Amino acid sequence: MKHKLSIILLLLVATFAFVSCHKENEIPADIEFAADKQYFPLETDKALIYKVTEITIDKPSDYYDTAIYFLRERTDIPFIDNEGDTAYRIERFKSPTQNYNWKISDVWEAKLTTYTAEKVEENQRFIKIKFPLVIGKYWNGNLKNELDDKDCTITSLSATYNNESIHLDSCLSITRDSSVTQISKQYDVEIYARGIGLVYKEITDINSQEVIYGVPIENRIHRGTIYRQELITIE
Repeated sequence: MKHKLSIILLLLVATFAFVSCHKENEIPADIEFAADKQYFPLETDKALIYKVTEITIDKPSDYYDTAIYFLRERTDIPFIDNEGDTAYRIERFKSPTQNYNWKISDVWEAKLTTYTAEKVEENQRFIKIKFPLVIGKYWNGNLKNELDDKDCTITSLSATYNNESIHLDSCLSITRDSSVTQISKQYDVEIYARGIGLVYKEITDINSQEVIYGVPIENRIHRGTIYRQELITIE
């Protein structure tokens, strides 16, 4: 009996030593993913200015409309949200011209948790990014709201983003519930740059009632909408 008790005590001591050593060598997740979280920086008074293009097409009613305006997103003071986490107010201003006669349009919020980057848009919480960053990682972006599931996938960690104003390398590209057929196209993508945040967003939802070989669906739209948001200035 004493021999068995001694063996049990030795096993318990060895197990305790292993667990203690393992915990000492563990890297807290919030530190381990710090570099990844630079794609979703939250800094008070930082502002990003975007050019937004919204296209609406309804061929049966001969309606074709293109609206262009400018959007300024400013990160405001932190606060404790309804989940008990530190979040930041995101003040959104719009202007019809590049003269930037801003008028506030709405207030969203954003936060970083150990494993997620989240944003509340029009009272709906979305999981924008899931950490750690790995090509092919997927998650339900609508997990924290009541909307239908939205599959999100990291498609690139080394994408480039260029427009007339911005030239960036090593960007994070996330595709959401996208599909293309001969008669429809749903394309939802967001691109984030390290140290900056969102630099490009596109939501395309179009359909066609005719199939013409060699002609892309964008050139034969029956009904649909296209939304593009491009970063042009950092304040």
